[in-house]
Amino acid sequence: MIALKFEQKNINWLFTRLNCSFTVSMPSLKEQTIGWIEEEIIFLENENTLAKSIESKAQNENKIHISWFVVKLALLIKLIVIDKIIINRAVAPMLRIAAKIFTTLRKEDISFGSMETKYHAPDKNTINAVKDMLFKWINF
Repeated sequence: MIALKFEQKNINWLFTRLNCSFTVSMPSLKEQTIGWIEEEIIFLENENTLAKSIESKAQNENKIHISWFVVKLALLIKLIVIDKIIINRAVAPMLRIAAKIFTTLRKEDISFGSMETKYHAPDKNTINAVKDMLFKWINF
């Protein structure tokens, strides 16, 4: 596509005679060539956009959708690590994977920075909400 845009620039800089064309009913060769290149560029841009949207849709289908906020998810992961269910020594790679795998109602993509911040510093309201949820699980 870059090569096409470069060629289009080169053709635009060509000097031509005014009102000169191959046939009277057609535009000049320069205008026709530029038109063809523009059509090809538009086609390639649309093709790339379509491919990217299909790829992002496929990536979202492979994610685990949760109804929680990122804060609750981070706290639950922290509890699982504290209880040594997850025994990874490094927390950061695990949080990166969790950020890639999960999607919340608010966010399609969870950022690693957000997940890490909320993992290390959960607020009191979130702790109480998760505690209540865990008690419900116990009673179940």
